[in-house]
Amino acid sequence: MQTTESRVDIGQLTQWREEFWENGFLILPGVLSPADCEKYVGVLDRLDRTITVGARGKARQPGDRLELRSCIKKAPEFMELVDRPDILTLLAFLHGYNIQLGNSHAFIRPGYERAAGESPQGLFGWHRDLMRTSAPVNGRYPHLATRVGYFFTPADEPMMGSLYIVPGSHRTAGRPAWNRKTDTPYGMYELLVEAGTAVLFDNRLWHSTSPNYSPQARKNLYLEYSQRWLRPFDYHFQEDETYATASPVLKQLLGYDFSGIEDGNVGYQEPHDIDTPLRAWLAERGLTDVPNMTDEVLPN
Repeated sequence: MQTTESRVDIGQLTQWREEFWENGFLILPGVLSPADCEKYVGVLDRLDRTITVGARGKARQPGDRLELRSCIKKAPEFMELVDRPDILTLLAFLHGYNIQLGNSHAFIRPGYERAAGESPQGLFGWHRDLMRTSAPVNGRYPHLATRVGYFFTPADEPMMGSLYIVPGSHRTAGRPAWNRKTDTPYGMYELLVEAGTAVLFDNRLWHSTSPNYSPQARKNLYLEYSQRWLRPFDYHFQEDETYATASPVLKQLLGYDFSGIEDGNVGYQEPHDIDTPLRAWLAERGLTDVPNMTDEVLPN
């Protein structure tokens, strides 16, 4: 994918959007260069050395599993991925222009011997994201967010800490058909990706994490984007230097209040141009008809 400021390929964006709607995910190889991956691995290695309290308040030591939220505040180097032009263009094509960052979530998943089993790896069971955020209607949940996973190390062979997904499960009510013998859903698919790959997936897509039985730790970052009327759940910026130095588009993505809700404005729910500089940014690249909300473009 290109990161230049040139006009976009609407045909390619449309193809990706249709694939995303159908399957609930996209795999985009080669988004990050080897130099990018090396840099971000270095950031995670620094966090590995310095973070002494891990997920859910558990003490950790260097080399242990790391699950770290609010990464853009704890590692500012990741901020440049928040408004990365190629991915941001695609996200707006999927969600509309009234979007923001919902959370940033980094992982280091070290490899284990098979004899150790899965328990020390702290794996998540099969789930959908944001299910406590909304209620289903006729059994189906709304598309509230899209998660972008940047993989800095390869997970290109089975059981390297890669993602398990069930393609199309974002369009179904309830959980997928279940294989009781294996305690896994039918249709399960393991995403095998090279370093530098970006994976986008719908928050409703059923997914899990494979154990890592390789000699290499899996190192990656998730950035989740949602509508601006959803409050971010792992970061909050005050009027500080972060906003002072950010571009207008990055300000929008970080939840900046452009028009002032305390003055009676409703810029998050009913935005004007001042509230969503992303709209003008897209128009400069040839996308003049991106809607405010996803449901304005969803197929019947």
